[in-house]
Amino acid sequence: MKTYKIYLIRHGLTRANLEGRYCGTTDIPLCEEGIQGLNKLLDMYEYPFVDTVYSSPLLRSRETAEILFPDCEYIAVDNLREASFGRFEMLRMQDLKEDEEYQKWIVPGQDYTPAGMEPSKSFYVRCRAGLIQIIDDMMQRGITSAAVVTHISVIGAAMSALAFPKQAPYEWNCEAGCGFILRADPSLYLREPLVEYVGEVPFDKTPKDEEDPFDDLDY
Repeated sequence: MKTYKIYLIRHGLTRANLEGRYCGTTDIPLCEEGIQGLNKLLDMYEYPFVDTVYSSPLLRSRETAEILFPDCEYIAVDNLREASFGRFEMLRMQDLKEDEEYQKWIVPGQDYTPAGMEPSKSFYVRCRAGLIQIIDDMMQRGITSAAVVTHISVIGAAMSALAFPKQAPYEWNCEAGCGFILRADPSLYLREPLVEYVGEVPFDKTPKDEEDPFDDLDY
């Protein structure tokens, strides 16, 4: 039976990542270290062949997609964008240590949303809808293998919502340029939108005389 493979990949590093800044909807590019890091991954590991790449509309994700999958069709998906951090955008933790609203926001269990910030529940629903949108599009168009390049918080929320085994969003964590493999079985997915976690990406390079490392994902 035909199944659908989705490779969820975190974008490369930005200057904001290196400086520890809250970068949500601010549209910044990859930094030089981020570009070098992705090229190093390409040298050391293998990324799968995919038919299509779905990407967050933000520049750092689009640039990552172009580096890792230079010959693919790209589709921007607005639901894959990062959340807004409101007035905390592009600030560091040390910049906010005396801020009362920030201190209230970071207390576990408070469920407090500062002004201008996307509420966590709305973000979760949006990320879930984004992954469903992609899988539905793949099934309608007959695309059996696709990469999804986006932000780590989007990956965590989407996988927490749809992937099994079940885990909290923060447990789905990975390094820049890396990610997770999901498999959608239509016989199950069409009853309830759930996908199976089956591995991580990129892969170790495989000698040419050995079996294709992706073959075992086609059942």
